[in-house]
Amino acid sequence: MQNKGTFIVFEGIDGCGKSTQIMKFVEYLSKLSKYNHILLTRNPYKAREIREILKINDAPESQAEKLAELFVNDRKEQTQEIILPHLEKGHYVISDRYKLSTIAYQSAQGMAVEKLKQMHEGMPIPDITFIVDVPAKIGGERMDKDNRTKHRLEASTEFQEKVRQKYLETGKHFPGEKIIIIDGIKSVEEIHKQITEEFEKAIA
Repeated sequence: MQNKGTFIVFEGIDGCGKSTQIMKFVEYLSKLSKYNHILLTRNPYKAREIREILKINDAPESQAEKLAELFVNDRKEQTQEIILPHLEKGHYVISDRYKLSTIAYQSAQGMAVEKLKQMHEGMPIPDITFIVDVPAKIGGERMDKDNRTKHRLEASTEFQEKVRQKYLETGKHFPGEKIIIIDGIKSVEEIHKQITEEFEKAIA
């Protein structure tokens, strides 16, 4: 699907620092041109049931298919209601998580990657996806430092490291897509610089 606008996604495990980088990137786009129209969205989009399941989930492996179904249906609604309309208008659409988060998290819960890919067929393909990569231990330490409340999937360092490895493998599952791994260990400014340089090479 050819977009008139530009669809950019930020991914990574919990505590990787992507939220900080998203805000800096939006600021960067705004400064590039006063005519840049930017939509910032996130996953999950509307489905509150997802957060409720994550709060009461006793084991990382449980309810994988239920979560995948909820996330994908929520994402389809997000796509139809805001992503495609804004891309049609030629806007920048920046999403905090998209399909790779479901691929990584739910495959780490035991679902087959091919099944998860099939669930996303027909949905818009990002022009570029940035995966901000950090070891799970560091992600957890950052969340603790920020006093963030962790749901059960976030609280398991072992599970988060498994998700991280799944993220690092996503490029081979989507060889035709522009998926860029960003070293999230560096300073905020260094990470931002790498992201903007990669963006300019790939898009601008």
